[in-house]
Amino acid sequence: MYLSYLDSSARPDFNDAENFVVSSITVNEHQWYSVRGKIESLKRKHFPHLSPESVEFHAKDMINRSGIYRKLEWVQIYEILDDLFQIIADPETKLSIIASLIVKSKLRKQIDLEEWGYRFVFERLNSYLDEQNDFLTQAGMPHEYGIMIMDTEGHKKDQKLRDKLSDMLNNGTFYSKLDYLIEDPLFTDSKWRNLSQITDCVCYCIRKQFRNNSNNIHKENWNKYFQLIEPKFHSKDGNYRGYGLKVFP
Repeated sequence: MYLSYLDSSARPDFNDAENFVVSSITVNEHQWYSVRGKIESLKRKHFPHLSPESVEFHAKDMINRSGIYRKLEWVQIYEILDDLFQIIADPETKLSIIASLIVKSKLRKQIDLEEWGYRFVFERLNSYLDEQNDFLTQAGMPHEYGIMIMDTEGHKKDQKLRDKLSDMLNNGTFYSKLDYLIEDPLFTDSKWRNLSQITDCVCYCIRKQFRNNSNNIHKENWNKYFQLIEPKFHSKDGNYRGYGLKVFP
């Protein structure tokens, strides 16, 4: 079984000029405990007086210096982010990143940003699972499937998104039957899910990488983080654009 943690960044409407990003981190169930343990160890390192459950790595909170980050200096916040992205980039951390980015300013007409953003990711997640299952077939082993876990935004918003995505998950898309993605997404509070938290940070990192007019003191750090995670994007023949990262249009 594969576990895919999904999150989005920026508002899915055209009143917000920010590019809309949907990202996912996928791990096999056999690797889940190891990745979770690394994140918990990082929480204990930087917040030794707090329980890991009370520490949430949330990019917006860090950048806004709110919550548990409100009294930290920038150097301390970036020490945390340095360690976090090093964990993601570590070759021993077995995970794959698949994401979509919709550049609103380049669209000729308005579209449902959520539907398109998630569709791009679902299709690529299914393709990724299809490739993994090819290896299993060659090894004489049964196929494995994927379950998606999303950060909750409250019952009403969760249900609205579930309703929007249910048709494509049940019937597939024009390009993919999505036959390796089972059930509809499970919505849960990210504060209880370490992998949801690092997905949030990856999602923010991707948005920062493609943001216009963001030449400030933070840009250098986020460029560095994007370069660190580039090898973790799902790729084909060494190319992740279109496979692990879909930029539209």
